[in-house]
Amino acid sequence: MKDTRDMILDVATRHFCAADYASVNLEAIAREANVTRAPLYYYFKNKEGLYRAVVEESLARARRSMDELLGAQDEIFEVVRKEYRYCIQSLGQYRTIWYPGPSAPDCSEQVTAFEQWLIERKLEVFSAAQRRGALRQDCDVAEIVTFIYVFYAGVLDTRQRAARVEGFARGMLEQSEDWFTDIMRARYAP
Repeated sequence: MKDTRDMILDVATRHFCAADYASVNLEAIAREANVTRAPLYYYFKNKEGLYRAVVEESLARARRSMDELLGAQDEIFEVVRKEYRYCIQSLGQYRTIWYPGPSAPDCSEQVTAFEQWLIERKLEVFSAAQRRGALRQDCDVAEIVTFIYVFYAGVLDTRQRAARVEGFARGMLEQSEDWFTDIMRARYAP
């Protein structure tokens, strides 16, 4: 069973994912977490403290998940597929938290440290795959990591816009996992 602090963090994470910092309401979080505002202030002092705790917790969750996905013993393109799915479905939701706009407290140092760790981890994984012969020997692993980020960012931005644009083929975005894996395999498989 989750303790009160964890319940508040879970609810606050959903709120900070769904709205910008200025729009998040502590009273609504307390109500949804089934607590008074007193525990909010006990555990987090104020809205900024709660936000910083949400950022820290979301980064810790993302790091654990990404480390598990990237450390899997699956074939490299299956690792890529699973990691892509996680990034599009889960990490995409954290964008509002990690890049909240000017009204939020600055947590860019923690986010940048996570991003740097993730890039280094991916470089390690792809370099190891290349040494095992699972990737072309002449490919550039830094190019692979850059390509992954550009593709993810494009899909995430398109998904966000597609929700607002009438007539957009939203179903095609669901196929992006297959497209991405096929592109990676075609370009980098030996």
